[in-house]
Amino acid sequence: MKCSFVRLFENGFLRFCNIAKLNTIRIFSFFAIILAALFLFCGCGNRIPTHVTEIIVTLDGQPVEGAAVNLVPISDNAMQAFGITDANGRCQTQTLLGKADGGTVVGEYIVTVSKLVSKDTGKTITDQYTGQTTPLLEGEETLPTIYTSDKTSPLKLEVKSGKNLFNAELKK
Repeated sequence: MKCSFVRLFENGFLRFCNIAKLNTIRIFSFFAIILAALFLFCGCGNRIPTHVTEIIVTLDGQPVEGAAVNLVPISDNAMQAFGITDANGRCQTQTLLGKADGGTVVGEYIVTVSKLVSKDTGKTITDQYTGQTTPLLEGEETLPTIYTSDKTSPLKLEVKSGKNLFNAELKK
């Protein structure tokens, strides 16, 4: 009498195994070895090493809270990274595919900093499904626009192996 597992595979792989007179335990062992090999050789892939990169953003000497910091790669080996500043103007960056505060890849970067605040336009929009109206807001940049674009920002950073600290001192 055959078990249901064997019946399940009779039309495919087990026909080949029956030729070699393999029993169910050997088949399970075969699959376990294949699965282990996949985990061993595939794993999570080759991760690119990242290094802690802390950035302190100030505007005329005062910390900037809630600013979006973006590291735009200049060198070929660099990878885009970002962070959001806390109440002390500090943030730790991470790559787009990395874990939170995971660090930045070694390389050269242009640093952009932006902070938008919501501004009421005086208009409303109505949800077509619920009929609910909501105020229409737009973002207003609060930092000097020179720092918001990688084309105009004078801020440059080189991330090296180990811990990196960068002061982004913005001026009005």
